[in-house]
Amino acid sequence: MNIVNETINTASKWGLYDQMRPQEIEAIQKKTPIAYLPWGAIEYHGSHNPTGLDSIKAFSMCKDLAEKNGGLVFPVVSLAANLIKSYPGVNFPKHSIEFSENLIRLACEEYLEQLVIQGFKIIVLLSGHAGEPHFTILKTVAETFNNKYPDRRFWALAEFDILPDDVLVANHSAIGETSLQLYYASETVDLETLPKDRSITLELDAVSGEDPRLSTKALGEKIVKLFLRNASLIIEELKRKYL
Repeated sequence: MNIVNETINTASKWGLYDQMRPQEIEAIQKKTPIAYLPWGAIEYHGSHNPTGLDSIKAFSMCKDLAEKNGGLVFPVVSLAANLIKSYPGVNFPKHSIEFSENLIRLACEEYLEQLVIQGFKIIVLLSGHAGEPHFTILKTVAETFNNKYPDRRFWALAEFDILPDDVLVANHSAIGETSLQLYYASETVDLETLPKDRSITLELDAVSGEDPRLSTKALGEKIVKLFLRNASLIIEELKRKYL
């Protein structure tokens, strides 16, 4: 897929910020000053998923939101604290690049400040990683900026925040995340690496949640469609209030 050409062909409505020229960016921003900031991680997600799952998921969902609602998608920020490598009771020290909570807070503060300087009125920060307190830090910084800049809106969320529990709950490389990965990048998933003769566990397989062996691309599509519907309703409301 030629991302650059795809972006330019639809530049009147949305685009990938780092793949556009200034005049293209400004044309979109003048009509729809919305920034989408995908926030990911490099983290071990078991033998069946790529280490960049959180980043791939966040970027892909932000791109879908921008296509539907307009605005500009920024490059994914693959900085995360509180990864599985430091989770109590498990032993997965490799394949995760972990940063301090202080760095996450500072990076988020400085990034949001830069988006203010660039003139965005709505900033959607979609976190693909929901480890704690990492996720709470992002939400807290966003709320601080809402108070600091009442004429703008900073919305930090994870995809499961706006979905019913029977569709998706917070999980780590379980059926939810794996189905999303199958939908967005099926070539990066290999369910055959999972054991067939025992239950899947956090301690042995780095999976928290429902059995990923049940994952399907169709379920991933269902999750994405409902997420886009619910998120777009909120974004439309934000547009009416802040644009």
